[in-house]
Amino acid sequence: MPRPQGVNQISEKDDFFPIGPSSAAILEAVRVIGPVARSDLPVPTGLSQQTVHRLSEELLEKGFLERRDPVIQGRGKPSPRLAVNPAGAYGFGVSVDTDTVETVWVDLVGNILAQARIDVDPNEPEAVISRARDVAAAQRQALGLDPRRVAGCGVSIQGFRLTRENRFTTPQPLDNWTGFAIEDRFSAVFECPAFAENNATLGAIAELWSGAGKTYPTFAYLSFNYGFGGGVVLEGRPFYGFNRNAGELTYFYLEEEKRDRPALQFLIEVLREEGLEVPNIEFVKSRFDPQWPGVAAWVDRVAPALNRMVRALTAILDPAAIVFGGEAPPALRQMLIEATGPRLPDRYGRTVPGPDYVQSLIPAEPSAVGAGIQAIRRRVLNGH
Repeated sequence: MPRPQGVNQISEKDDFFPIGPSSAAILEAVRVIGPVARSDLPVPTGLSQQTVHRLSEELLEKGFLERRDPVIQGRGKPSPRLAVNPAGAYGFGVSVDTDTVETVWVDLVGNILAQARIDVDPNEPEAVISRARDVAAAQRQALGLDPRRVAGCGVSIQGFRLTRENRFTTPQPLDNWTGFAIEDRFSAVFECPAFAENNATLGAIAELWSGAGKTYPTFAYLSFNYGFGGGVVLEGRPFYGFNRNAGELTYFYLEEEKRDRPALQFLIEVLREEGLEVPNIEFVKSRFDPQWPGVAAWVDRVAPALNRMVRALTAILDPAAIVFGGEAPPALRQMLIEATGPRLPDRYGRTVPGPDYVQSLIPAEPSAVGAGIQAIRRRVLNGH
C-alpha cells in the first residue's frame, strides 16, 4: 500500500513563505482593522506610505491580500481598500485532549474549513500522528487547498513545558506525551513545519482571531479542562512568559487547595459519587445537564478559588475581559460566570472598573482552532 501523501510537500519550491516583518505588520494590520485604505496603514504599522505601497503590492501579487471596492468619503477619487485573502494561507490544527483528538483546517482569516474527531487513543502519540496525517491529507484534497499555501500544522497539548523547548509535562491521562518530541515527529510525518503549544494558550489565540479579540484587545482566557489553565493576550498579542509557561494557573494554588479549583476532573468525581455513570470529560461536554445532582454544589465549592483567580488576573493585568472557555460545556461556563463576583470596591466604597465576563463562542474545539491559527501566525506573520 502506498504511503499516504503528507499535508504539504516541502520538497517543492516555497513560493509564499515566509514574508518579511514589515510585510507581516501590514498583513496583521489589515486583518485586525478589516478592509482598509492603503493610506490608513502607515499609523498602525509604523511604516512610511512608500513602504506600505510597495509591500502591499507584493502581498497582493502573492495572494495574501485582495482588493475591495472603495468607500466614497467626501470629494476626490476614492482609494481601493485592502482586505486579507482567506485563501492566502491555511493551517491544520490538532488538539490532543485527555479523551479525544480533534482537528480543524483554518484559512488566513480564521474561518473553519473542515473539522473532525479522530477515533484513536489520545495517549498513543504515534497513532495520533499517523491518523491525523491521513485526515489532514484527505481533507486538504477534498477542499482543493493548494499544498504550497499550507503554512503548517499546529499541535495543542495539555501541560507545561519542561524547558523553553517545546517538550511538555502532560497530565496523567496523556503521560505518553511527556517529554515527547512533538514538533519533530509531526513535522517529519506531515512533511511541513509543526508548532506545539499549550491548549489554553491556543484557546486564547483562537479567541484573539475569531472571538473575544475582535472586541477586547487585552483579555485573560480561562480554560476549564481536565485541569485548569489559562492564556493571556496583551494588546492584541499572546503573552507566553520567559519559560513559555504563562497561564499555568494551577500553580497559583497551594497543594491543599488544588482539589477545590475548577478542574473538570473533580467535577467528574463528584458526579460519580452522586451515582451518575460519567466515563470522561467528553460525556460531560456532550450530555451536560445543569440539574445533574452535585453540579450546583461543585460550582459553589470551586467558586472561592475561581474568584481568587479572577481577582488576581484583574489586579495584575487589568484585562478588558475574562473569557470562560476550554472543554466546559456552555451551560457550565454560564454557571461559573454567574458564580464569579464583580470587582470589589475600593476602601472608600468607590466602584473600580473591572473586566467583562464572557463565554467563548468559538464554534469548534478552541484549542484545535488556535493550533491551526498558530501555524499561520508562526509561519506567515512572524509570530504576530
